[in-house]
Amino acid sequence: MKLNTRNYLRTLILLLFSLLPATTVLAQFEQEEPDPFADDPFEIDQPVVRRNVRRGQWTPSTYSDQAEMIEKMLKASIKRKMDYRFETVGALSQGDYAPFWLVSNRQGLSSLENKSGYIRLSALGGMLLPNTFGVDYGMDMTINSGFQSSYYIQQVYVDLKYSWLSLSMGTKERWGEMKNPKLSSGGLTWSGNALPMPQARLEVPEFTRLNILGGWFSLKGHVGYGRYTDSQYREEMALNISKDKPSYADKILHHSKSAFLKVGNVEKFPLEFIWGLEMYAQFGGNLYNTSTAGEFHEYKQFPTGLSSYWDILLPFNATGKQDHDNGNTLGSWHLSFDLTFDEWKYRAYYEHFYEDHSSLLGIEYKNNAQGEKDFVFYGYKRNWFDGQYGIEINAPDGLPFKNIVLEFMKTKDQCGSLCVDTDAVTERVDGAENYYNHTVYKSYAHWGYAIGNPVLISPIYNKDSSMLFKSNRTMMFHLGIDGTISNKLDYRILATNTSHWGTYMKPLNEVSNITSLMLECSYWTGDAYSWKFTLSGAMDIERGGNLLGGTDNKGVMLSISKVWDIL
Repeated sequence: MKLNTRNYLRTLILLLFSLLPATTVLAQFEQEEPDPFADDPFEIDQPVVRRNVRRGQWTPSTYSDQAEMIEKMLKASIKRKMDYRFETVGALSQGDYAPFWLVSNRQGLSSLENKSGYIRLSALGGMLLPNTFGVDYGMDMTINSGFQSSYYIQQVYVDLKYSWLSLSMGTKERWGEMKNPKLSSGGLTWSGNALPMPQARLEVPEFTRLNILGGWFSLKGHVGYGRYTDSQYREEMALNISKDKPSYADKILHHSKSAFLKVGNVEKFPLEFIWGLEMYAQFGGNLYNTSTAGEFHEYKQFPTGLSSYWDILLPFNATGKQDHDNGNTLGSWHLSFDLTFDEWKYRAYYEHFYEDHSSLLGIEYKNNAQGEKDFVFYGYKRNWFDGQYGIEINAPDGLPFKNIVLEFMKTKDQCGSLCVDTDAVTERVDGAENYYNHTVYKSYAHWGYAIGNPVLISPIYNKDSSMLFKSNRTMMFHLGIDGTISNKLDYRILATNTSHWGTYMKPLNEVSNITSLMLECSYWTGDAYSWKFTLSGAMDIERGGNLLGGTDNKGVMLSISKVWDIL
């Protein structure tokens, strides 16, 4: 191959120019012209280039300028973060199951077995780019013993961000809205109790202030679609009940959406008000050996096309009656009052769970003798006192406690005990909403763990392999406290007392009372990136039932972890 002399000389001249220092004329421009990177959020000293007057754009004056600018932009304009985490956990217990608070609200990374443990490795990081672009990513997996699976891919996700908007794709751990994830008993619609599921989620993840009306209003919310990953588990549980005609649904799709409005500005006034709505749904999938609308199906496939994604986004049809093809929609209303001072913060909150239109809006559909439907507004006469009431206190440093959570929950009403819809009755009476249970999808659970509040004992505890919640009529009192004893020693206390009545369809023979306690202490050898040793002791006291096995469960858990700051 012949060497082109002209190209060779041109390349040589360009290389020589690239080695020359910036000229004194460039230095003069650096003093006179404004910095085009002045808005860079990282406030890194950036190179300045000449301005092309004819084009009205910034262009490099020499190849040296260009190389220097690109090098500094790559090194300084991108802020990176990467943490590696190692954790190993082992648990030992006595009784039928591991204690409740060694199992619950751990993102599904727990076991009912008396002996269990795992080794966990994760790499979580992100980049913040100029012009408010960013990306977060993570990979998190475990190797297990005594769990439902020998390994979990706990998290694998990529979040693409621009300003206040985010597109999250993959499997990622998430906690309930407006709840302290360490101290609360958990949200009624989403708690962080079950294994996360893969989904695509467009969201405004944090409250974003609107630049209108003095900045007193802020919004957040999301819309997401995903898929349950427990099809094999659901089939196995159904086969344990019936080998000939197992009744279950698999390949279930997931949908969620939320919208929250915050009114207030702590810079001007210490009180803020938050009002919001969450809606979650199970839809699509395949049905085996189950009756719907009085018709038995050995196999039925529910809609999974694009139209089904739109239908579940607006879940109620014109008559307000949701059929099985439209999926199982549930959710909760949220109210919160936050009072913020310089060192103390107080929050009072209420979450109202609903299963259908009656408890969503306080509206019933009443049939007359001709079968015509009228809207009847019952308002607060129905089950609006069903829900979770809480108070959270955040204290300043120097006190023996850091955070306190007090919660009361009642799920006994469920719009009453009646649910009549037969030809013999001319007037329909709704009720017995049967929280977390469903005719087609069996239960609002993932891998047997409640997606909502775990105090409504999860199907994973059922010795008969049933996927139903056997007690969703409850009354709960809960206390959570954490604090710091020294700069290296932390503690956490959870205490929960719950009374169970079973369900309206199958009440318990007698009221079951369960008290679950946990004391946890963590020791740090140094700062946040040092070794951490956590010892947890927990126990359950059950009287009058066998929802947790009918025996007192006692156990301990030891966790050893460390985080390395790589970038």
